[in-house]
Amino acid sequence: MSESSTLKSILHVSVLLLLCAPSPSSSSTRIQHGEAESLLRWKSTLSAPSPAGGGGGSGPTPIPSWSPASSSSACSTWQGVTCDAAGHVAELSLPGAGLHGTLAALDLAAFPVLARLDLRRNSITAVAAAAANVSSSNLTYLDLSQNGLSGHILDALPSSPAALHELSHLNLSFNGLYGPIPRSLTAMRKMRVFDVSRNKLNGATPPDLFQNWTELTQFRVQNNFIAGSIPPAIGNATKLQILSFSRNQLTGEIPDEIGNLASLQGLDISQNFLTGPIPHSVGNLTGLVVMGLYSNGFTGVIPPEIFNLTELGIMALSANRFEGEVSAAISSLKNLYALDLSNNMFRGTIPSDLGSRQFLSIELANNSFLGEFPVSFCQQDSLEILDLSENQLHGGVPTCLWHLQDLVFMDLSQNAFSGNVPMLAHSNSPLESVHLEDNSLTGEYPLVLKGCKRLTILDLGGNQFSGTIPSWIGASNPFIRFLILRSNMFHGSIPGELSQLSHLQLLDLAMNNLGQVDYTYTDRISINWKRQNHTFEGMVALMTGIDLSSNYLSNEIPPELCNLESLRFLNLSRNHLSGGIPKDIGNLKILESLDVSWNELSGSIPSNITNLLSLSSLNLSNNHLSGEIPSGYQLRTLTDPSIYGNNFGLCGFPLNIVCPNGSNSTLALIRGSRDNQEHEILGWYYSVLAGVVFGFWLWLGTLLLFKPWRIAIFRYIDHIQKKIM
Repeated sequence: MSESSTLKSILHVSVLLLLCAPSPSSSSTRIQHGEAESLLRWKSTLSAPSPAGGGGGSGPTPIPSWSPASSSSACSTWQGVTCDAAGHVAELSLPGAGLHGTLAALDLAAFPVLARLDLRRNSITAVAAAAANVSSSNLTYLDLSQNGLSGHILDALPSSPAALHELSHLNLSFNGLYGPIPRSLTAMRKMRVFDVSRNKLNGATPPDLFQNWTELTQFRVQNNFIAGSIPPAIGNATKLQILSFSRNQLTGEIPDEIGNLASLQGLDISQNFLTGPIPHSVGNLTGLVVMGLYSNGFTGVIPPEIFNLTELGIMALSANRFEGEVSAAISSLKNLYALDLSNNMFRGTIPSDLGSRQFLSIELANNSFLGEFPVSFCQQDSLEILDLSENQLHGGVPTCLWHLQDLVFMDLSQNAFSGNVPMLAHSNSPLESVHLEDNSLTGEYPLVLKGCKRLTILDLGGNQFSGTIPSWIGASNPFIRFLILRSNMFHGSIPGELSQLSHLQLLDLAMNNLGQVDYTYTDRISINWKRQNHTFEGMVALMTGIDLSSNYLSNEIPPELCNLESLRFLNLSRNHLSGGIPKDIGNLKILESLDVSWNELSGSIPSNITNLLSLSSLNLSNNHLSGEIPSGYQLRTLTDPSIYGNNFGLCGFPLNIVCPNGSNSTLALIRGSRDNQEHEILGWYYSVLAGVVFGFWLWLGTLLLFKPWRIAIFRYIDHIQKKIM
């Protein structure tokens, strides 16, 4: 036989053997008998949630595919079970299977080749040393996240850290673990992914972790109570890609050793108590994509080395004490799509070129930026969020800004912008939230808003807008929830078309020159609010606040306002309203603040005002109200007499005016039982005094009117006097 023929024969045999060999998932692979029994034994201790989402015990049987009848084909038919060629369980993966119970009955010693255990998103409440007798383990992947584990981290491990020497992925996030991170975890030297975020861990981070875990790629401990500083030893974890310490209680500065993490892609140390400057060594993190340093106490300027991080996509430095100007070198960050420098002390002009053309978010609020609106922002075709509020910007608002096809949120408030807002309507604008308040903008109500069909929040307050409020708001902005036009120069009536705004929650038209209210409220709708069903009358049944103060409103308060049962505050003060307080005012059961002061209201205060059990602020002063102030419930807590001041016809608590009908409600409410006791004591004194007076005049009358009695009494007195002498 030739050499080539021999080679072909060997190749044919090899292919045949390969085809005949059983695969890990092959139905011909039978699970080891003891391992099937161990799984069934553990299953018998578990329960599934009830159909109503309550505790276990009344719901369907968990993992129904696990049954003794099918144990011979468990490797291919049992949910979440994967075997190797010899029938040993190599992987157990049951994420979100609705399991309730513990791992106490899961004997890992019965699974010698188990490498992957994934039970995330269940209701496992304890591990209880599931493999206490195991001296070593092949487990490389353990995910018990989003369960109900409590206790220390070591209580959540199925064996000691020394036994889990092969473990490289550990996820215990979203549980109730507490206590410090133990140093003994360093025994798991192959650790690559470590995630204990969203627990209740405290104490300092052991530096040994970073010295021993040389293969570490992800370290996630966010949303805990971890204190202390970022250990300089972190520089030893040179393969680290994700580092998240956010939402903890870290103090101190960022160590210079952070620059050793050349593979780092995500750095999030936000919402801590860190201080000091950003170290220049961050310039070495050339692969960094996300930088989250917001909500700390960092100071100084942005180091120029940051602008070498050309892969940077998110730079969030807000809520610190950074200062200085933003360098024009920021234009080198060509991949930046989210920039947040808000709530710092930056000054100077905003760079005209931010480099990137793919911004989704630009937030520069609450600084001291000067100059005019950067027209280059109009070139950000993907921009969704723009916040330049609370700066010192001036000039006009460019027309091009309103043409951005993806802009959803725009806040230019609290600057010095002036001039007219463009009046050209742009159809189908994506804007949902527009804030232009506290500037010096002029002109009529902006017609450009007519094309904002998705608008939910509009604040034009504190400007110099004039003219009338257009009637098209109701039809053109049907989803608006907050409409704030206060402190302008709008005049005329409040258009009835506002009643079409069925989602309106806050209407603030205070401090304008508005006249009468034209609109009424009709219809009934039902909504679910805070897990309770409410049926409200009125198209604006979701209204939670109305402020029409300081206008020229006249006539009576529309009784239909009392149908808006979701109102939390109502301010109609400083108008010319007349008539009485609506008799159904008590229907506003969750009202917290009511102010109808400085009007011309008359009549009595409706007795059902005592139904306002949430009322914490009330002002009915400076009207012509009369009668007794209703008492009871929440009104008893409002003891300031000034809230009823300058209503010369009112009496009762808390005024020191007793009502003409003899009601002592004032005394009864302000002093309670103490005054009742005082009245009883006064009555007793008056009774005694009356008795004394009556007795005195009885004897005196006897002496004056009956001479024989008078002589006898005087003789008796003389006799007593002689005996005493």
